[in-house]
Amino acid sequence: MLFSGFILLPALLASVMASVTASPVLAAENGHHSDQVIARTLYQFENGTRIENIAVRKNGNLLVTLSDRPELYEIDPFNPAAPKLIHHFAGYSGLGGITETAPDHFTVNAGNITFEPFRALDFNNCGGRAKVSKVTDMPDALYLNGMTTLDSRAGTILTGDCASGCVFRIDTRTGDYTVALDDELLQPPPNAILPVGVNGIRLIGHYLYFMNTFKALYGRVPVDLVTGKAKGPYEVLAANIISDNLAVRSGVGYLAGSQGNVIYEVQSHGDRKVIAGNLNSTVAPSSTSAAFGRTRKDKNTLYVVTSGTEAAPVSGMYIEPGKVVALDVHSFNC
Repeated sequence: MLFSGFILLPALLASVMASVTASPVLAAENGHHSDQVIARTLYQFENGTRIENIAVRKNGNLLVTLSDRPELYEIDPFNPAAPKLIHHFAGYSGLGGITETAPDHFTVNAGNITFEPFRALDFNNCGGRAKVSKVTDMPDALYLNGMTTLDSRAGTILTGDCASGCVFRIDTRTGDYTVALDDELLQPPPNAILPVGVNGIRLIGHYLYFMNTFKALYGRVPVDLVTGKAKGPYEVLAANIISDNLAVRSGVGYLAGSQGNVIYEVQSHGDRKVIAGNLNSTVAPSSTSAAFGRTRKDKNTLYVVTSGTEAAPVSGMYIEPGKVVALDVHSFNC
């Protein structure tokens, strides 16, 4: 999701084409130490491209959703020169969240302003080609985005409705859905320029971690792994922290800091630090989501996707399209 001060929904954002001419000072960070970690750009799309979300296949390849057009791409992080278009979802303006519901079987949100869940990817027994099938329409939802798997065996997922501030539980096998979570901490603030609350969500163990972008908070809630409903109190892990989506490992959150052009590391007790970027940095400007690698080679690599800087140029002048960045978190933790 793009930010320009606050959030602009993809369907409301006019694409601004611009040539990529980096300031030498700003561009010098790529491929070298950023503020804290080693960062390198794996692949950058053409002008006008906005990346919204990322998932990692069991073979290590990255799946990225685009919000400026309804396309899903696959990138080999060890040979990123030629991304593969997996599917174009005709009739929709863009894609949102993505989650692995079973081994090599993914579900994505596709739509216009209201994103509708699809069982988008099934690489099993397809000769390497994705089999695509629709899960359900959700006329009750206003703007679906963040997504995470609740129970892979049961084929159930959770997806957040940014605008209404709730989280739906969806049975991807039947298409049935219901509201699982609805709390003030998920809802957009009443004075928001646009009604956007809960954004990225990740289920780790029995905790659902979530970002509320307009309320600038990072939190979690214990949930029932069958119903998705809250089993305990909601917790605010960090306040006054603006982010889009996130990765979580060992209770530590890695937050895509959107127009702050940063990546945060937030401990479960709330301590935070910026591990990459700054307001004037081009390492990961307008970052939208993050995910850790799944192979032995890249298990300590945090892959970050960005929406580009057309809506909010870095330092008011530098414009670039969306890209995929690899951060060596292992080097930082050592």
